[in-house]
Amino acid sequence: MKTLRDAIRQKDFVVTAELPLEATSTAAGIEQAAAVLGPAVDAVQVVDDREAVGLMSPLAAAAITIRAGVDAVVHLTGRDRNRVALQAELLGAAALGVTSLVIARGEKLSRNEFLRGKGVFDTSEARFVGMAKRIGDDTELMSPPGFLIGTVVTVFDPAEEWEATRIGESLDTGVSVLYTQPCLNTHLLGRYMQKLIEKKVLYRASVIVDVPLLESRESARDYKKNNPIALLPDATVKRVVDAADPAAEGVAACAEMLRELREIPGIAGANIRGAAAVANAVAAIKLAGLPA
Repeated sequence: MKTLRDAIRQKDFVVTAELPLEATSTAAGIEQAAAVLGPAVDAVQVVDDREAVGLMSPLAAAAITIRAGVDAVVHLTGRDRNRVALQAELLGAAALGVTSLVIARGEKLSRNEFLRGKGVFDTSEARFVGMAKRIGDDTELMSPPGFLIGTVVTVFDPAEEWEATRIGESLDTGVSVLYTQPCLNTHLLGRYMQKLIEKKVLYRASVIVDVPLLESRESARDYKKNNPIALLPDATVKRVVDAADPAAEGVAACAEMLRELREIPGIAGANIRGAAAVANAVAAIKLAGLPA
């Protein structure tokens, strides 16, 4: 099975896509999605219930995906679990053959969530990453080189004096992949990447950009409201909203962004986010002319 780690080492530009999960997701549905995505991507991203609506465990979904022969990048946050539960998840990931993780502290729960719960936040992101690194480095639990650990960074327009201190601290704990928030603003992204190059961050980490795939007028209109830190130009929203076929226009916009990302120095790849129909993600990849 090809893995994201192998792809980062061997390819100039990697592509992943999120595995769509719903409260009603089944093993058969996940296997079908993996079969569609597998030939087009280097791995699938299995996220950790961002909206707190009560989705399938990412570890369970990853186990099904791996069984189908597709590498799964498992996202874990400290929002819903204490340290004991987080350690159990990491040990389970090692046993299942997961090789890549995205670790974050997690976002606070909104008061408007359908399933209200109390955020746990029992450990810091740095300690959580350290825990993952120790487990990954234990050769009795995993084959070397252990987990490929990623975390999330926020693209912004950095001031001249910005030192990327938080990113440096993450790299020191064991992170080697940086995933951005959803971003379709190439100008801002280019300035951010230039600063990472100046600070020599890319000697130690790969950057993968989240690219939202807007599949409907409603998703385009509501995207920034539901994702406040997303960098989504108003022109892109209008383009999808005004289109006769919003889904096709969303695929075209995603493909254009994928092509543009390849031209920005320092970017190692992209992740297609939010495609409820996995065929749309595959269509965007093919339209962008990206090799499998």
